[in-house]
Amino acid sequence: MFAKLKESIRHSVFGQPDGDRHGSSAPANPFGRALSNPDNVVDELSRHAIKLTPIVKRRVYEGLSGVPEGLRLGWAQLPQTRGRAFSLGMFIGDDRFAQIALADDRGRVFAGTDPTMDVQGAEIRFMFSKDGESRLPDDTRLGTGARAQASMGVRAGDLLRGVIGGERNDESEVDVLQGSIVGRGQDGRMMWLASWIKRNNRYTLEQLRAELDPQMRCDLEYRDAIAIAFFTAHLLPQMSGLLIGFGSGNIFRRLNREAPMGAIRRSVRDTLEARAHGLRSSGLEDYFSDLMREAGALQPVAGLEAVHGAEPLHLYTSSFSGSYFFSWDSSLEFSPALASLVIEGGLNRFAAVSAVLERNARVGQQPIEDNVTRAQAAQLDMALLNDPALIALRSDDRTPLDPLHDDGIAPLHTMMRIARDAAEQMAHDFPDPTGRAMTGTKDAAGSEWVYRQTLSLLLRSMRLPFRFDVDFRTNLHDGNVAIAFTTAGAAMMPKSRYSERRHDWVKLEEHERAAMSAAYNLRVGLMMAGMAFAVDTRVRQVSVTIDSIGLEEAVAEQDSAIAKLMGEALKAFERMRTQEPGAAMGGKSAPKDGDVHGDPSLASPKPGDGSHDAADSHVGEGRIPADGLSAQSSFEHGEGHGEGQDEGHGAPDNALKSAEEQEFEDLMQGADIDEAVFSVPQGNNERDGSGAESFTIADSGSTSSTLDAVNGGARQDGSDGSDDRNSSLGQNEPDESNRIAGNAGIAGNAGIPRTGKRGDDPLEALRSNPTVRHMVAVTFSRDAFLGYVHNHGLNDPLTTYRMFDAVMSVDPDGALEPVDTDFDLRDAKFSPLASQQEPEFSEAHFGPQTSRVLGCTDATGLSIQRVDLLQRAVTDFHHLASDDSMPSVAKAQHAMRIVEHIGDPELSQLAPQVGAALIDGKDTPDFDFTLAKRLDAERVKARDLLFSGQPDQAIEVQEAAVSRVDALFAQSKGVPRYFNSYAERVVYNRLFATAGERTVLIPDSLFYAHMELADILSQVKGAKASLKHLNTMVSYAPAYPLSHMRLAVQLARDEDWDSARAACLNALRVALDRADAAFAYYRFAYSEWMRDRFDTAAAAYLMAAHIAPGQFSTLPAELDELMERARSQCIPVPHDVVDAATVLTEHDLPVWPHTEVEPIVRQAARVCVDNGMFVPARTLSIAVARLNDGQSDGIDMAQAQFLRSLDA
Repeated sequence: MFAKLKESIRHSVFGQPDGDRHGSSAPANPFGRALSNPDNVVDELSRHAIKLTPIVKRRVYEGLSGVPEGLRLGWAQLPQTRGRAFSLGMFIGDDRFAQIALADDRGRVFAGTDPTMDVQGAEIRFMFSKDGESRLPDDTRLGTGARAQASMGVRAGDLLRGVIGGERNDESEVDVLQGSIVGRGQDGRMMWLASWIKRNNRYTLEQLRAELDPQMRCDLEYRDAIAIAFFTAHLLPQMSGLLIGFGSGNIFRRLNREAPMGAIRRSVRDTLEARAHGLRSSGLEDYFSDLMREAGALQPVAGLEAVHGAEPLHLYTSSFSGSYFFSWDSSLEFSPALASLVIEGGLNRFAAVSAVLERNARVGQQPIEDNVTRAQAAQLDMALLNDPALIALRSDDRTPLDPLHDDGIAPLHTMMRIARDAAEQMAHDFPDPTGRAMTGTKDAAGSEWVYRQTLSLLLRSMRLPFRFDVDFRTNLHDGNVAIAFTTAGAAMMPKSRYSERRHDWVKLEEHERAAMSAAYNLRVGLMMAGMAFAVDTRVRQVSVTIDSIGLEEAVAEQDSAIAKLMGEALKAFERMRTQEPGAAMGGKSAPKDGDVHGDPSLASPKPGDGSHDAADSHVGEGRIPADGLSAQSSFEHGEGHGEGQDEGHGAPDNALKSAEEQEFEDLMQGADIDEAVFSVPQGNNERDGSGAESFTIADSGSTSSTLDAVNGGARQDGSDGSDDRNSSLGQNEPDESNRIAGNAGIAGNAGIPRTGKRGDDPLEALRSNPTVRHMVAVTFSRDAFLGYVHNHGLNDPLTTYRMFDAVMSVDPDGALEPVDTDFDLRDAKFSPLASQQEPEFSEAHFGPQTSRVLGCTDATGLSIQRVDLLQRAVTDFHHLASDDSMPSVAKAQHAMRIVEHIGDPELSQLAPQVGAALIDGKDTPDFDFTLAKRLDAERVKARDLLFSGQPDQAIEVQEAAVSRVDALFAQSKGVPRYFNSYAERVVYNRLFATAGERTVLIPDSLFYAHMELADILSQVKGAKASLKHLNTMVSYAPAYPLSHMRLAVQLARDEDWDSARAACLNALRVALDRADAAFAYYRFAYSEWMRDRFDTAAAAYLMAAHIAPGQFSTLPAELDELMERARSQCIPVPHDVVDAATVLTEHDLPVWPHTEVEPIVRQAARVCVDNGMFVPARTLSIAVARLNDGQSDGIDMAQAQFLRSLDA
């Protein structure tokens, strides 16, 4: 004991273990010297203790366990503190006192022996922290008044029923402050230990490990509360090596800070050690041990154990729902992966019960964790499983909650009320930029954007114990909503329950668990349907399908082949979770450059451009079928349309090749291996533009579902807050969005393109699994559903589904069986008409307000693909030719208007053939558009010359080719432009287009040919030689940051700092991605430095470092050098981001992301969704998510869910 006392006091006084101090043979502190000889500790303390005068206020606590004989603990109000603090320490005899710590009047305790010590900047060893205010029904928990003498067991039931039933006496209510007691552990980090409540400056200590009499816990003055808590919750436990927080607080602390499997086992060991040493343990932590034992977490689990200190599992917490979920390494096999899901479910069940007990503590209900029994915790857990709506959505503490007396009706009504309020709030916070939505609406007001955003947020905020994936589609115009989600199978259900009748634990048979699983999943379906109806009154029907991915079947059949497939699927989910943020944007909405941002030197000219002989290319601006089937086929399969390879869409043959194979083929096409060493690097292969259908739960012809969309959204909870008990749920680390942005794939069907390799599709393994099946399909009608659940809620869900003629099969044991159904989430009735149609093929015309937001009068004003416009024109010509209702002259005039509207010079050259055919009453020709193919052929020729060591001839050939095409478009009556994405087209329309401008789309290959020439010329002939082509790129693509950044780099090489500065500002003003903005700031900073503008240079450096930390390895050194030079010249410069933003604003410079383009893309995204134009809406929505002040791409779980809803 004396050895423990020695180590503990040394740690308290010096703030470090004994072995960490150096440079002194004896402690400067007298108590440190006393403890050097533990056998004589009392004598040593006596020699250095001070004598207290009779007028010194003091308090000595008798009978505290663990105190060495001859010593007593207490506090003394020494005169040196002048009433602003008091001393904590040991009494030797009646009037001698040895201080070991000082407590101030703000609830903080500092280690030290000097009563006049300066605590400014000193390390806090222990403290009371405030959590918030609460109102309790009476003063029972305060230990005051006559009621404190009543039996807590009897009072608990009466109190709970009184609160729920509304029988509440306002006169007896008391307002209190609640807080946490935290102390610094052996690892130097603060940890939650216990809690306190306060009323009228009197304290009550709760959730202490030590057994204390009521007079030592209740109705304490401030000094007694601090002293008793410090001694019993911190000092004495630390002396005995049992510094353990109470109950769930200790468990959450370990889960937050430690590897999960070890944290679980150490938490259970803490409980056992506490009980073995006569300390208190809560019934909840006892139940936690039961849950983990049942889940198998307390025994070694093959594949989940630490290897060289590293566990394969990583625990995260959703910032939306507060639910725990595991992420695992790609090497995790199916069996341990399934085991981890069971453990994960147990953790969430435990956390849910803890949340109920914490709420009880806030509102004064019973039980609370300080007095809950193991049986009560088990009953609460079962009640939450039987009605998952109880705490599915966060509600305020005024909402009644009584899990043990739940009627199965009120919680669903509460969810629907929260959903309706959320829609109203969303509509209020994000008003319709067109002004069409009515003010003061009580729901989504018919807005597809508001509805999808709200429902996405609600679905991702649902706190459920088991993983689920969900996807939905909406068509508010027709009143249809479809929701599909995955089941939680029998393997996830409890294996035992507490029987109130038998007062014992009862094992659940397999058929009982299967029936429980069925009821749970059916209730979750009702909850989702209820929210879908509540968000907007225009919803008349909600179709729900429940799917199974076959986990139980794989286990039950012990089929190694199925287990292997499931293992592959689980690993695929993890690969998908860690994809780059750019993966969120794929298919028809994807930018042409593959969504590459930042340093333009890393973004090579379009891979594959000119690398295929135009004559051999399977795609290109070649012959377009007369019937337009190419467009229809591409539309149905989500394929983009390519203009040669430069349109960013590969040929069908190439769609099945891996990126690496395609890149090698691109490199080797038309060149031998010896020549390849002279080639200019082409970068990575272009994204697969096939746009092959990406994941949805109900994939065409088969059911497919992810294990959990929540994988995309959350943090690895390793926070270092002082209140770990509360920080474990619903709070995020700063890098949460970084994780989530990279997880848009698993959190949503964001159009991730497939490269063609079987293993690249995260759902391919699941689609191949024969056990993946529909389990339930049902369509609820609004009036019947709302009327029925108003009276029955979630009670008897089987009857509810049968009432609506659900397609489902229940076996004699109550388990759901697979069924055949024609339900398809991609059915056209679940999405607005033509919502997946590209603007190039759309005939939509806009009203004045929509035109103002999008900067165009019709959908073709959003076009970015030249080949699609040409294809549409050819198809329109054929339709005109087949229209017998129009005279031939009218047909010809209409065709000429089409040609004039598009303004393409190649189409204009072919227009006479169209007019002649229509006047003669013949069908129009199937044109072979060869302009881009001829340019590609010249690029191939130039490349071959370059490979053969003739760079001058290569440059001459390519320059001649681009000059001819440039001249052709310059002679047209329109303004030639290139657009990389639909978002940039909107920015161009709003910022750059002039009134009445006719924008003409150039071939993509022309833009990239200029980029290639600029790169080669800058290397061969220097920066100045490349400026002509770089300026041409800027003129073609003023809304594309890459053009400006490439120009800025070469201007800086030429030391034209004024022009380089201007180019950087142009890039910054149109940047929609933080990597682009950071690079623009970085180059702008150096240009300003060279112009001796030290303040704006420093500001730009700081902004670049803030927006994209670590992106530029040389930035810190450059910034330090700049700061040093500014100091040497006494030039004031900003030193933090806030000051940097102020400096930039003062100089009328952009402060990203609050630039001119932010409201443009935000409004356009909303308008495109509301108008059912989902192809541009996806690109715009991702741009909006990325325009955020954080350090991430902003695609959190809710936004990823929203993006999924925009898919086909």
